[in-house]
Amino acid sequence: MPPQASHNPHAPCPCGSTKTLQECCLDFIQRKRNAPTAEALMRSRYSAHSLVAVDYLWDTWSAEQRLRSNKNDIRAWAESCDWLGLQILATQQGGEQDDTGIVEFVAIYRQQGQLRQHHEISRFTKSLGKWFYVDHADE
Repeated sequence: MPPQASHNPHAPCPCGSTKTLQECCLDFIQRKRNAPTAEALMRSRYSAHSLVAVDYLWDTWSAEQRLRSNKNDIRAWAESCDWLGLQILATQQGGEQDDTGIVEFVAIYRQQGQLRQHHEISRFTKSLGKWFYVDHADE
């Protein structure tokens, strides 16, 4: 299994912000607060992959996505990668007052010794004050 990001709350946040894990994504992953924006959810989901926080990833997926996968698949994917960085390319809507949002990003990771990148335009929706990952737009 590749090394995973530290759970040290004072370590740099895996999402690439200039904040510590505690100041950035940890409260969302530990469900102490909901991510206020679609981008914050995207960043926290990236950090959750790095930390292999499977329950958080599962809970922030839309019901439709949960029908297509399971927690074991999520864990296998997260553990198979050495998560190296996240770059947010663009956001559309997804603010605290919005109900939908789009975040375009590139995640850099190493898998089976190969450096890879995952470029996605993700769609998010907010229901009862909580953001969820819905799916990705076709590029």
